[in-house]
Amino acid sequence: MRWLRSGLFAIVILLVTMPSAVASSQWCDVDPILVIATPSGSLVPVYVTTAGDGVEHLATVTAAQLSYVASPTADGSKTLVTVTVFVSNDLFDSPFATKSTVSSGPMATGTIYASASGTSGQTLKMTFVLDQP
Repeated sequence: MRWLRSGLFAIVILLVTMPSAVASSQWCDVDPILVIATPSGSLVPVYVTTAGDGVEHLATVTAAQLSYVASPTADGSKTLVTVTVFVSNDLFDSPFATKSTVSSGPMATGTIYASASGTSGQTLKMTFVLDQP
């Protein structure tokens, strides 16, 4: 009888402490600064937080290609900016989900200018207006 109780106790402890599988995702993200030169010559730093769904994609997300085009608004008082981000496919799981945010502070803090989401292998395009001419 003691063996039976000990065995049942061991099984209960095993079941309570056994790790369980949970479906979840972890995003890996990078946050380079991009300095935008406005048509009037002002330099405006912004952060481009870009993420990929899965930590195994960190190297690919880090190598994302960033570019921008800045032009004056119709009345010339502000700057229209389009930022593009390209995250290529990789060997792990392609395509994978991507997202990007342009903001005034690191890690998508401060003023959020624009956001986009998509998948690797496609260009994310974000358009916004800066108050500087």
